[in-house]
Amino acid sequence: MPSENRFITLSPHAVLKNLEERYLYDIEKDELYELNEDGYQFLLSISRGESPPTRKEDEEFIQFCLSENLITFSEAPLQKKIVLDPSPVPSLRYLELQITNRCNLQCRHCYIGEDSHQDLSRKQIQRVLEQFEEIQGLRLLLSGGEPLLHPYFWEVNEILRNYAFRSVLLSNGTLIPKEVAKKLSVHEVQISLDGMKEGHESLRGKGTFEKTIMAVDHLQEANIRVSVATMIHRRNLSEFDQLASLLQSKNIEEWNVDVPCVEGRLKENQDLQVSPSEAGRFLDYGFGGGFHGSTKNSTCGAHLCAIISNGMICKCGLFSQEPAGSIGEGLRTCWTRIPRISLMDLACKCTLIEECRGGCRYRAKVQNNLFQPDLFQCFARGVLKGGE
Repeated sequence: MPSENRFITLSPHAVLKNLEERYLYDIEKDELYELNEDGYQFLLSISRGESPPTRKEDEEFIQFCLSENLITFSEAPLQKKIVLDPSPVPSLRYLELQITNRCNLQCRHCYIGEDSHQDLSRKQIQRVLEQFEEIQGLRLLLSGGEPLLHPYFWEVNEILRNYAFRSVLLSNGTLIPKEVAKKLSVHEVQISLDGMKEGHESLRGKGTFEKTIMAVDHLQEANIRVSVATMIHRRNLSEFDQLASLLQSKNIEEWNVDVPCVEGRLKENQDLQVSPSEAGRFLDYGFGGGFHGSTKNSTCGAHLCAIISNGMICKCGLFSQEPAGSIGEGLRTCWTRIPRISLMDLACKCTLIEECRGGCRYRAKVQNNLFQPDLFQCFARGVLKGGE
C-alpha cells in the first residue's frame, strides 16, 4: 500500500481509455479491463500525479492491479499522459494504416494489385497517429504493401512508442534480418505465412519461405511478439497440419486464418481459389487473438477502419472504392460517415449469427450481396454442410 515514501502510479504500458465504457488498457498484453466509476476516478487521480487517500474498500482493487502489473510504486508522484475526450459511438478501436503500396513481392493473391509507389507523407502519418490517440484507439495496424519499404519508415518507427496505443506491423517477413528486428519499436509483428515451403512459395515466390521463418526467429530473439496470418488457397490445403505443428514449435500464440477475396491479382489467378464448402473447415485452424468485444447487434468490423496509401479512409482495405473521406477531413469525421450494418439487417437467420457477426461483409457482397450470409463462415460453423 502507498506510504509517505512511495506513491502508486500507472505502469508505463497501462493507459486509461474512455470508450463506450471506461477501461484500463494494457498495451503490452493487449488486454482491456472495464472499470467502475470509483476505479476510474482513482486511476485518473494517480495519472494526474495526485496521491488520493486509499480506503479499505480500495485495497482489493489495488491488489488486483498490482497482480496484473497495471500499477506500480514510485518514490515520487508521476504524471501520465491522459486523453479525456470520449470516443465516438461506436468506438474506433482498430485502425489499419496502409502507409505505402510498395512491395518487394508480387503475391498472386494480393487484393491491392500492382505497386504504384504510392506513400502517405510523414505529415499525414503523424496526423493520423495523433488523431487515433485522441479518438481513444487501441491497436494500430501498420501495413502496406510492405510497410518497411516506406521511404520514412524508420522515422515513423521512432515515434510509435510516444502514443497510447498498441502498434502492430503487418509484414511479409522477407525484409527482417536480425539487425532490423532489433531496431523495431512495434509491440507485435504479424507475419504472413501461407503454408509450408511449397504452398507458401506458390503464392509469394521462390526463396520466400526460409526468409519468412528466419524473420520469426529474429523477432522472437528481439523479444517482439509474433503472430501469423495465413490465407487458405488451393496449394496449401494439404499443409495445414504441418503448419500448425510448426507454429506450435515456435510458441506462436495467435494464428489468423482467412480466405482471400477475388480482387487485385487473384482475379488473374483464380486457380488458387477454394470454394466455401472446401475452405470452411480450415478456418477452424486459427487460434488466439481477436477483438475486445463488440457493439451489440453490429456486424464484423464494427470498431475497425482503414486508411489506404492515397489518404482515403474506408470501412476496410477491401472497401477502398467506397471511401468515407480523406485524412485531411479528420479521422473522427470520416469514422462517423462509415455506414453501419446491424445484424438485424442481414438475411442470416441462424442461431450462430452473434458468434460469427455475419462474417466478412465484403465476401458476402462479392458472393451475393452485402446483406447475405458469408458462406465461408456458414461452412466453417456447420450451418451449411458438404456441397450445399
